[in-house]
Amino acid sequence: MYKKIISIVVVIGLVFTGGYFTAKMLVPDSSQVSNEPRYATKEVTRGDIKQGVNITGQLNGNWGGSISAPKPEGITDANGMSISVTYKVEELFVDTNQMIKKGDNLVRLSAENLGEILDELTQSIQDKQSSISEKTIALGKIINKDITDISQVNPNEGIVITAPIRGRISEMSITEGDMLESGFLATIVDDSVVKIPFKVNQHEFESLKEGEEVQMQISRIIKGNTVEDDKEVPLFNGFITGKITLLNENAVPSSDMIYYVHNGMIEAANPGLVQPGMKALIYKQENGTPLYSLYFTSIVSSYLNEKKVYYTGSLDTTVIATEVLVSENEFVEEGQTLIRIAGNDVTESIQNKIEDIRKIKDEIEQIYKKIDKVSELTTKMMVTAPSDGMVSYVMYREGDTLVASDSSDQWSLQLLDMYNTNEMYIYTTVSDLDVLYIRQDAPVIVTVDALPGEVFDGVVTHLNQYTDRDGKTVYNVQIKVEGREGLRPGMNTNCFVDSGESLDTLLVPIEAVFEENGKQKVEVLTEGNEVEIVEIEVGLMNDMFVEVLSGLEEGQLVVTGSTKDLMPSQSVPENDAILPINNQ
Repeated sequence: MYKKIISIVVVIGLVFTGGYFTAKMLVPDSSQVSNEPRYATKEVTRGDIKQGVNITGQLNGNWGGSISAPKPEGITDANGMSISVTYKVEELFVDTNQMIKKGDNLVRLSAENLGEILDELTQSIQDKQSSISEKTIALGKIINKDITDISQVNPNEGIVITAPIRGRISEMSITEGDMLESGFLATIVDDSVVKIPFKVNQHEFESLKEGEEVQMQISRIIKGNTVEDDKEVPLFNGFITGKITLLNENAVPSSDMIYYVHNGMIEAANPGLVQPGMKALIYKQENGTPLYSLYFTSIVSSYLNEKKVYYTGSLDTTVIATEVLVSENEFVEEGQTLIRIAGNDVTESIQNKIEDIRKIKDEIEQIYKKIDKVSELTTKMMVTAPSDGMVSYVMYREGDTLVASDSSDQWSLQLLDMYNTNEMYIYTTVSDLDVLYIRQDAPVIVTVDALPGEVFDGVVTHLNQYTDRDGKTVYNVQIKVEGREGLRPGMNTNCFVDSGESLDTLLVPIEAVFEENGKQKVEVLTEGNEVEIVEIEVGLMNDMFVEVLSGLEEGQLVVTGSTKDLMPSQSVPENDAILPINNQ
């Protein structure tokens, strides 16, 4: 019990002793306390001030859009039906969050059925060209003219039948007003030269050769009542000269199977009376003089050139011979018009057939355009980056397929998404005090924690406010940053929003300014160490200085602190610094 009492007394003594010394330290000695207030001052100076606010936020990529497989625009089959193209992802060069540059390879595609489409279109062109050829030939037959293109046809000329050779018309089967039908129209012969087949025995063959001239006597047969009464009468006195144009060296049996003979052909200029069916006695000759006749008599078979004129066309209207310009036994030149068929019906029918051919040619041109589009599409199988940026999402993997057609929308062809890192954004919020320093389109200096020493330009693009669930007003700020290599979404940034600057202006420390009755004021220390309250007009301000537009002059002293603001336990030393110290 005794020990407990002594312990209590000791504790009480310690408490009183500590309290005494504490009071001694807090209450200054009268010798250390200044009798008059002392002031800390700063001169009104002239300088530059920049106003703004510092905010932080994360970089966000500007959505650069989706990159899609090429759309097969205008690719249809020969009948104009839409064709689907099946793409296969053969090779993938990028992945999510990978940085890319303009022109970089992203995805290599293949489209196996493009070859089939090209083959089908090419075959369609061949079929249509065959159809044009057939229709052109048919049109040529209609107008009775060899043509290779419709540009050679004048529908207004109608149908013109011309002489295929120079010669005499031996037959004519049509007159004006007759209906023109496919079939025989006329025969034209060139009777200036006759052809005479002949044969010789083996002995005669040895004395003759091709190119050799012979002499011939031509006779005609005058028919009697019976064959025995027929008379052979020379066509004229004398001989005509012919030339052996063919002499076969191979012997064949004669018609009576008694001899072996060699067959040949003789051509001779017609003095004007020789006709097919007349007899010819052939003589071996020397220098134009007949020596002896050959064993076999020959018959004039034909003229050298003989052409029959046919009409092989077929129009979808009645065709009437409107003009027949020649008659039998008339001599005509090659190309001379024999028959002309004209009229509105004929002209219209020919024009319709020309239009049919022209329509097919137009269809071929359209198919060629489709082929060009398919060929162009094959060059787009390597999908490249349209701009610098970062891949945000990849839709497919290697081996995947997608189907595209002319009607496909952008989203169905989407291969990947990307951010455009040339423009990036910072979305952040500021307080109701800081928002006073932020305005639309204000310039922003941006630094990035991950890229020390680098500075990026920005601008305030959007500023708005809303009230949250707690009723607190929130101010949203959007800043656009001009991106370049190195910037990536998600990086932390520090932004100084520049709200203005003044150059060579009056400045006072911000701690010297106070507000009274809604007016900005400062305390000015006069020469008599008196303090005078002065109302000022302020301009820009930052965390260190305030711009003074009026109320002060350069060199004046403004009060930034005084001993009046000190606690009783604080004092001002003789060095005049308003940094309170405790009595020691």
